[in-house]
Amino acid sequence: MITQPSPGEQSPEDDTALLTTALNHYWAWYDSRYSRALQLFNFYLVAIAILLTAYTSAINGKHYGIAAALAIAGLGMTALTAAAVLVEGNSAARSTPGLTELQIRMADRLRIKPIRAATFDLQAERTRRRGRVAAVAVTLGLAVLLDISALLYALIH
Repeated sequence: MITQPSPGEQSPEDDTALLTTALNHYWAWYDSRYSRALQLFNFYLVAIAILLTAYTSAINGKHYGIAAALAIAGLGMTALTAAAVLVEGNSAARSTPGLTELQIRMADRLRIKPIRAATFDLQAERTRRRGRVAAVAVTLGLAVLLDISALLYALIH
């Protein structure tokens, strides 16, 4: 007995539409997570610039208690931003193998080789991810040192 696909169902022989939908899903996931990580980091830079300006004004006005509170706020913001950026970046990175696999399948199905531009090399992706994590860790680590230094300066005076 041969079963006929229901009206809204794709047959297995013609999975191009399903592959396109899956590719769009993976791409939207990757793009939204990566964009969110960048937006978080940009927001952090603006917020820290504002806190640094307020801290400088508090120190110049000899309001060391306020300066200490601002340094603690900066420290907390740095910790939260580091966690959020790393989570979003890792979430985006997890979609890369699926995205590449779907691009390869689409290229094979449509017989279009240029789609295969994004071939996935697991070792190279791990190296790139370690580099991104290291860059974020160094940047935010330096920010933590700055926050601690600012706190100590405010507390000593």
